[in-house]
Amino acid sequence: MPDQTETLKQVVASQSLEIILVASGKGGVGKSVIATNLAVSLARNQKNVLLFDADAGFANADILLGVTTKNTLRDYLISDMELKDVIYPTRYGVWLLSSGTDVQDLIAFRKEPKSRFIDDFMHMALDMNYAIVDTGAGYTEELLSFYSAADKLFLVTTPEPTALMNVYTLAKVLSSNGIFPELYLIMNQSRNTSKDIKVLDRFSYVIEKFAGWKVQERFILRSDKTVSNSVIKQVPLIELYQHSQPAQTIARLTDQVLKDELEEKNDDGGFLTKIKKLFGIK
Repeated sequence: MPDQTETLKQVVASQSLEIILVASGKGGVGKSVIATNLAVSLARNQKNVLLFDADAGFANADILLGVTTKNTLRDYLISDMELKDVIYPTRYGVWLLSSGTDVQDLIAFRKEPKSRFIDDFMHMALDMNYAIVDTGAGYTEELLSFYSAADKLFLVTTPEPTALMNVYTLAKVLSSNGIFPELYLIMNQSRNTSKDIKVLDRFSYVIEKFAGWKVQERFILRSDKTVSNSVIKQVPLIELYQHSQPAQTIARLTDQVLKDELEEKNDDGGFLTKIKKLFGIK
């Protein structure tokens, strides 16, 4: 009888899981709001979605979803706790895995062995269609494996020059490492749409010419009090204010993701290879 783990790997390798990273050059640009609402929007389209809040030390997806996470990934890594004990269902159909809110969570993720985690994660992900990974702001070496595993990368910025420059730096660093997932630019908190469209067009040109990327699509979310209201109420924007411009743009992001769903999986080794890349395992 074949080893159960090997049989599981063969099954999982045939699955199609899309890994989507939502990243930014600096904090405070609304990255987590976009990641969380994208996950909920995909779940509303009858997709099985895992939202991994990988912003260790600053994880806040639980707050945005109105979920209390008693345990985090660290608790699993340093004990005999099962992974299902740190992945939380939400009333929106999204499964949430939080990396925690202090530096010890990040240390545990870097240092603790991950073989058990890979096997358990495969069990949990058998029925998943999408893994949305909300990374920390900026570039850190330990996140390199996350970027390497991604199918799509949503880079979030605001119109401010510092935010644009930091996103450009992140894109440049990734390109220097030969990492080129499908790139989508999102400008959040826009107060002058016509002006910011031009800014985003010029910025896309710079990214393509000087960082070597191909920008697949650009999106603009207007500054809107409904966003802060949804955060205060701990209810996703697309649930509370689905007719607002930011929520409508999230719906467009969702359509973009779903458009490619039926494509054949990449011949990079499939799901198992993606997961190993995600956690830095060769």
